[in-house]
Amino acid sequence: MKTVTSLPDDVIYEGTIFVGTYKRKMLGLASPAFAYFLTPVELNIEAVIFVCLFYLYVLLLSKVSKILWRFDRLTWTKLFGSLIFGLLAVTFLRFFDINHWLIHEVGYIPDGEVKQYFAAISFVPLVAAYFDSFKNVELAFYRSKGYDYRGWLGDYFGGL
Repeated sequence: MKTVTSLPDDVIYEGTIFVGTYKRKMLGLASPAFAYFLTPVELNIEAVIFVCLFYLYVLLLSKVSKILWRFDRLTWTKLFGSLIFGLLAVTFLRFFDINHWLIHEVGYIPDGEVKQYFAAISFVPLVAAYFDSFKNVELAFYRSKGYDYRGWLGDYFGGL
């Protein structure tokens, strides 16, 4: 791996496209868990298997996961560990009657269903890891191309 302070234009372009795609898709990965596991209807086993296979793909086979696992395991652990934590919390909330717990154990009577609020809180670590990972994802992409880049990186929050 070459340590460089400037990169070829084609690698910069590919890196920009890669990080842009990552920025658009990563937070959208939590939406199937919100949409399906928190609905008040009975769970369909085929849909549960489909959602589980989707998250296995995201964790094990996606390009971002492979690049981060090989070139930046700390970022992979923060990002996908927080995704797993959020998914486990949402799955737990699916089977735990939180309103009953709030009424009988805490003494608070909620105005309606509060499961969605607790589920949103469980994805806060994922959002924090997401915003913290832009630079590391770009640097890991450059390492995957054989460059150990030691220069200035662009505006991460522009065009979010």
